[in-house]
Amino acid sequence: MKSIKTTDSRHYKFIIMKLLNTTLIFILICCYSSAFANIFSTNNKQEENPVTQQITLFLDSSVYFRNSSINKSITICQKAIEIAEETQNPNFLSKAYKTQGINYYISGTTDSAFLYYQKAIPQFEALNSKSDVGKVLGNIGLLYKRQAKYDMALEYYLQNLKIYKEIDYREGLGSIFNNLGNLYYLQENLATAENYYLLALSNFKNFKNTVEIANAYCNLGAIAEQNKNFTKSLDFYNKSLHENSKIGNVLFESKLLFNIGYLYHSQNMPDSATAYVKRAEKIRIQIGDKDGLISAKLELAKIEMSQNNANLSEKYLLEADQLAIENNMLKWRSEILSSLTDVYREKQDFKKAFIHQSQWIQVDDSINKIETSNRFAELSIKYETEKSQQELELLQQKSQIQNLELGKKNAWIIILMIVMILGAVAIVVSLRINRLRADHKIMDLRQKVLLTQMNPHFLFNSLTAIQSFILDKKNVEANNYLSRLASLVRGILENSREEFVSLRTELETLKDYIGLQKLRFENEISYEFEIDKNIDQDQVLVPPMLAQPFVENALIHGMLRTNPNAQIQVKISLNKNLDLLRFQIKDNGIGIDEAKKNRQDQNHKSIATSIALDRVKIYNFKSSKKMYFEIIDLNHLDQNSHGTQVCYTIPLLLYCNRS
Repeated sequence: MKSIKTTDSRHYKFIIMKLLNTTLIFILICCYSSAFANIFSTNNKQEENPVTQQITLFLDSSVYFRNSSINKSITICQKAIEIAEETQNPNFLSKAYKTQGINYYISGTTDSAFLYYQKAIPQFEALNSKSDVGKVLGNIGLLYKRQAKYDMALEYYLQNLKIYKEIDYREGLGSIFNNLGNLYYLQENLATAENYYLLALSNFKNFKNTVEIANAYCNLGAIAEQNKNFTKSLDFYNKSLHENSKIGNVLFESKLLFNIGYLYHSQNMPDSATAYVKRAEKIRIQIGDKDGLISAKLELAKIEMSQNNANLSEKYLLEADQLAIENNMLKWRSEILSSLTDVYREKQDFKKAFIHQSQWIQVDDSINKIETSNRFAELSIKYETEKSQQELELLQQKSQIQNLELGKKNAWIIILMIVMILGAVAIVVSLRINRLRADHKIMDLRQKVLLTQMNPHFLFNSLTAIQSFILDKKNVEANNYLSRLASLVRGILENSREEFVSLRTELETLKDYIGLQKLRFENEISYEFEIDKNIDQDQVLVPPMLAQPFVENALIHGMLRTNPNAQIQVKISLNKNLDLLRFQIKDNGIGIDEAKKNRQDQNHKSIATSIALDRVKIYNFKSSKKMYFEIIDLNHLDQNSHGTQVCYTIPLLLYCNRS
């Protein structure tokens, strides 16, 4: 079954458009900021608490991971649900349940999607959020459509439509028109389906809904394809690709790639068809889209069958059938078993052909197509004959009136936009230049960091120490030193290529470094790691090798190697808002001031420290959440104390391990 929905990456054009929109929004905010300042401040005070931030962090991360790993997205959202259920707050529960319902819909796990949508509805009702109730009802309709229960799908779409009309939510009507068009498309009523798609497109353009504009173009492409107008179909698909490139939705991209592959197959161009469908299949495997993966394998089987490659076609069909059985997708099984019957007939394996044809008949009967079609037709006639058509025409008239009113105001808007575009172009060029400079500096700093961590002086001393152990016939000590040096070099080389590593990896590398230095020095260096028990070391991400330069300064410039009571303390904790990770590195060396006095060059500054501070500046330049840094001589805090304390904060960044 071909998908009726569906990216390309024209990234630079997307940046320009985004900056233009941002500039316009900024100007409008400046004009009205005084009127809304008090309201905005009040809302922030109400929402800024650790629980809200934690749930929001998990939900945002869940949505982010949908394009790369739907299983990871589901796992992260479950954590948000667990916290939300402890609060029993409808604000949190409604969002968490709905998000998880969408995740399971994308993954093709229909039963779980039903469960979470049903949980979300009473929570939205408790908040009196009728528009959200309508959206969830529409999503449930999509689930019934996937199960080929078109009568139930239509019922839920009409419930959704009724709610939107009650609250005059015109922006949401386009999605309903689109869903109704999909139902008529599946009923092979292409003319009615096309009318609904055009209504949906008009609505989406009116409200500048880029996501749904791309979807509407894709659906119109499918209609043109069914009407054998392949040129028009490909034109619609290209328009859909253009709109989707503005948002970068890889799931939709996979569906559009599939449609183009299907189009080439229809024109008897098997090589091009296979290439596009395999690209779609690859994306669907990556994101865990089981429903889309079945459709891709089924289409690949049909392409191979058209080339008389029965064995390869059989392979794709059996893989698709296994997925359909595991996920209880009867509609897919019906089509797969039908295709398998044809394959076995082609191979003259009539026993298997008979078995699969029998299974196909059983599955087809269970879907109960006749009853479903009759009930769908009955509801459709009832819907059409009451007042829906009149209301749709009225909505079209209102849209035309709005467009005429907007046309009168376009003159001064065009002038304003020209001025803004010129300003935006200047901003884009400036930002682009700054970004390129920053990228070059980052590359240079990465090389410097790598060279600084394993500088020739340190390597020379390490190799000299190994040579000394060998000459003294201390083979065990030499082997231990060499093993730890190899482990440290490998860890540094691997971490230097990553922008972020787990906290556990960072600490293990730091321990290896201190342990190796202890082998070189005559005195025992005591070190302690104190880590907040609420921090998951495998889940929290930090920039690699940021703490090591300050430990090196303590050992070398702080003269810990000659201190019989040498001690280094590394403390890691969370702030009160649970959004910052705080590092504190403290030693009992001679302190910053005394170290400067002992240097021959009084203006000397540690290269390692300088590079670490530059890394912080680059990070703050690229990120909206800033990293803060502080280096203190302990003698300034307490005259009886001596040593150095380095403190820095890192914005909390989480990731989810694969199960």
